Amino acid sequence: MKKIYLLTLIALLIDLKFVSSQAMAIEEAEMLYQGGEYQSALNYYQNIISQNKKPETEWIYRVAECYRNLKNYHQADENYAKLVDNKDVPAEMYLNYGHVLRYLKKYNEAKSMYEKYNSLKPGHPNIQTYIQSCTFSLQNNMPNPDFSAQPVNLKIDGLHFGAARYKNGVLYSVPHPTTNAKTKITYPNYKLYFSEFDGSTFADGKPFDKTFESSLYLGSPAVSSDSKTILFTQNATEVKMASKQQFKKKGISAEGVNTLNIFQSEFSGGGWSNPVSININSTEYSCLHPCLSPNGQKLYFVSNKPGGKGGYDLYVSSRSGNLWSAPQALFEINTPDNEMYPYVVNDTILYFSSNGHIGYGGSDIYVSYYRNGKWSTPQNLGLGINSERDDFGLIWWEGRKGFFASNRNTDGDKDEFFSFEKVIHYKKGKGVVIDELTRKKMADVTIEIYDEEGNLVKTIVTDKNGKYEFGEFDPDKKYRLVAKKKGFHDFEMDIDPSKDDLNNLAIMMEPVVEKNVVFEFNDILFEFGKADLLPESKEILDRLADLLLKNPRAKVELSAHTDSRGSDQANLTLSQKRAESSVIYLISKGVQQEQLVAKGYGETRLKNNCGNNSKCSEEEHAVNRRVEIKVLDVK
Repeated sequence: MKKIYLLTLIALLIDLKFVSSQAMAIEEAEMLYQGGEYQSALNYYQNIISQNKKPETEWIYRVAECYRNLKNYHQADENYAKLVDNKDVPAEMYLNYGHVLRYLKKYNEAKSMYEKYNSLKPGHPNIQTYIQSCTFSLQNNMPNPDFSAQPVNLKIDGLHFGAARYKNGVLYSVPHPTTNAKTKITYPNYKLYFSEFDGSTFADGKPFDKTFESSLYLGSPAVSSDSKTILFTQNATEVKMASKQQFKKKGISAEGVNTLNIFQSEFSGGGWSNPVSININSTEYSCLHPCLSPNGQKLYFVSNKPGGKGGYDLYVSSRSGNLWSAPQALFEINTPDNEMYPYVVNDTILYFSSNGHIGYGGSDIYVSYYRNGKWSTPQNLGLGINSERDDFGLIWWEGRKGFFASNRNTDGDKDEFFSFEKVIHYKKGKGVVIDELTRKKMADVTIEIYDEEGNLVKTIVTDKNGKYEFGEFDPDKKYRLVAKKKGFHDFEMDIDPSKDDLNNLAIMMEPVVEKNVVFEFNDILFEFGKADLLPESKEILDRLADLLLKNPRAKVELSAHTDSRGSDQANLTLSQKRAESSVIYLISKGVQQEQLVAKGYGETRLKNNCGNNSKCSEEEHAVNRRVEIKVLDVK
């Protein structure tokens, strides 16, 4: 009896010791989790679970959360799945599980989790965006044909913290973890690296300059267009530890956060100046991810400063001497979640990353255009540039090429550097060249096509019907067409393929008015046997009047001609009256009488062998019924 009691007591003491040690392990695991040490916390929780036949719901939830934060989404999915419909889990579990399912392209399941969360805890400011994103992803599941993307040889071997073009290469941040021998604490020790790019391959990266090093965080560089200014993100202070009483003195926020700030360095005298914190920074909130406008007068950046929509928002500030103006939030773009990595082109096109707009999962890359004083609704750049994972940090290189980062092919804390190129979807353009005066179609006209930089792209010649065609109009560029032919003034026309009707590019060429030039018309018609102009003839004479009004120094002869039918004298008289009738009409349109001479030639100047008593067809006779305008002189 005593032996049994003794054994029971020993077992009880062992259980108490186990419970005590487990409680300590749980407490340690929670501290690690709250401190962002997810891998260490995961190890603790997995050990605790392995020692319990019926693990607590909270432990499994923490394991799932650790995996999510470590970006191991398959393991996160496996653990979240154990908790679905468990009444003991917080509502946030369904929200976070929804995010994980989107990372795994399980959009229908993700939508269900978001709807479950919304039913348990309605009012989340962006829940409808998440739900709509699932539908969007299912409906827009083909790669964007406008872009092609592929990984490049520049290896990050960790997380990507932004890159910037510098001369013939890119600047990017690389950590060099170092452990303090006394405290055993490991610090990242970041440095800016530089890698040359030859248009297809990156050279091995090398440390850029000792000026750009930090024992804590340093990254997201931005370079001015003249390569003489570099802005970058760094912790407000390199103080690694401080007591609460020293927070303000050491540059630590009231909540004990070493915030991220934007620093600036200038190149002069052969070296880079010591970085200085710019005037928009604060120790109470972070400012990061700087991006300079091409002219250096505006600074786009990210901040979690009070007054935003939530998370990290995009801001812009204008330069005033050596200072920056009070930041203005880009409210049309910002969301309750995070907008990051702005990249601006000509102050009118803004690329950025966000997990708060409708997208495929994680962070997607978007573009917004500055129009009529505000930024347009952001457009998702689509699959290819984006994926179900995190895609961010887009920068343009030159022309249609650029780079961005993504973890679409990796797990855990690893990103890859990608290149992309915008695909050209050429448009066809066609038209006809017409003589502005006679309205005849013009063959053998030389058409030169220039791009917006003034480079000759193509030379084409119109066919016998005056038609031409060009099949390589780039919709993202503007062009100028120049038509040339001897005896005509050059014609120039600007073309915007994104707006203009390319199927009807009509060119009207004005003839040059010079001595002895003859313009012939077969369609200035009169009433039969009379000198009265028909209405359709007046339209032609209106064009002639316009030409003569543009050339007031020109003197012309209007000659009327008939076919051979009828008596010679009657034809001569009729043609003179018709010539005079045409002159009178031109004078009524403002042409000076001194510019005009009327002459009737009757049938004396036939253009074929259809003289008296000939057996010519109606079409052959019609060739001779004409009005000619000959330039007698140009003073």
